[in-house]
Amino acid sequence: MSQQKKSPNKDIVLSLVFLALALVWACVIFGFSSQDAEQSASLSGEVTEVIVDTFEVKTEPNIIEHFVRKTAHFTEYAVFGGLLFLSFAFFCRYKQKSPYLALIPSCLVSLVYAASDEFHQGFVSGRSPELIDVCIDTSGAVLAGALICLIIYIIRKIKMRKALK
Repeated sequence: MSQQKKSPNKDIVLSLVFLALALVWACVIFGFSSQDAEQSASLSGEVTEVIVDTFEVKTEPNIIEHFVRKTAHFTEYAVFGGLLFLSFAFFCRYKQKSPYLALIPSCLVSLVYAASDEFHQGFVSGRSPELIDVCIDTSGAVLAGALICLIIYIIRKIKMRKALK
């Protein structure tokens, strides 16, 4: 069974597409961070209300709202980190390098963007920068990249087993 070689042009196009999506997502994150304290609290309050009503949660709504806010941080950056990882992974493939190398720059860019985003929040009414949020954001990006690495590894193992048959 012969393997077809992927077109390098396809890899660079995919890299740029995922980079563009990451930039769009960075703008979404910036938009959420630009909300003043009242707008941000309103949004997380609405989500908290849905969770409390849907799951009939018996705990203090403030605890749920705190969880919602931190989960939002984690999720925003998991998406961002995943998009960056895919962009860098396709670039690595274009350069004939291991896609696993993409984990390093995607995590570093996510860390720097998370820190700059928290710095930006220091200028938004009623908001303040939080180091713990930078850690949560970066954790989301790292986990997304690691999961994609795991998926790549599993796909490669399956392809190798099929090639041996």
